[in-house]
Amino acid sequence: MENGIIPDNISSLVHCFGLRLQIEGRWHPAYEAFCDRQEPFALTMENLCGLTGAFAEGKQVYIVENEMVFSYLLEQLKDVKKTILCTSGQPRTAALKLIEVLLKSGAEIFYSGDLDPDGIRIADSLWKRFNEKIQIWRMTSEDYEKSLSVEAIGKNGIAKLNAIAHPILRKTAEHVCQKQLAGYQENILDEMVGISAESERGGPTGCSRI
Repeated sequence: MENGIIPDNISSLVHCFGLRLQIEGRWHPAYEAFCDRQEPFALTMENLCGLTGAFAEGKQVYIVENEMVFSYLLEQLKDVKKTILCTSGQPRTAALKLIEVLLKSGAEIFYSGDLDPDGIRIADSLWKRFNEKIQIWRMTSEDYEKSLSVEAIGKNGIAKLNAIAHPILRKTAEHVCQKQLAGYQENILDEMVGISAESERGGPTGCSRI
């Protein structure tokens, strides 16, 4: 606390599934119970304060932007051991902190967001922040074509795509600028569910390794 201001450690959160957490070098019993029951849970900055480790199933973590997509993947993959996170839009401090801990554990992280200006910018920002340790997943130009909606993107949205740095995302951004239509994860759910088999082959397809 500084100058009488108490930091908000509760509203900053990330939704998790299949994530094992340690406290003082021991498995945290509460989160182990969620894993055993195959149920999702919300992790706040307050929860993260005492943790000493975070570990993913198969050392692979799939992060999605959208809550509905998160719920759909959990339903479709309920019998498959996977670690899936949901940022609910722009990743907050809790999500960023958790990603740092997972990377230290050796986890391979795949991120997928909406194929609109805000979604592409979030993905590009994560890629820049974590020094290319995050792989962009299901955000290629081909994925954009499959994810198209009828929602038009205005000039302000197009302007957000000017500074995209990731090579694959930059190509996707060019397609978005041409069509001026938003693409959404909800329209490529079948492709995203494919992680159940793809990870057995060493990683998901539709993933930009550069």
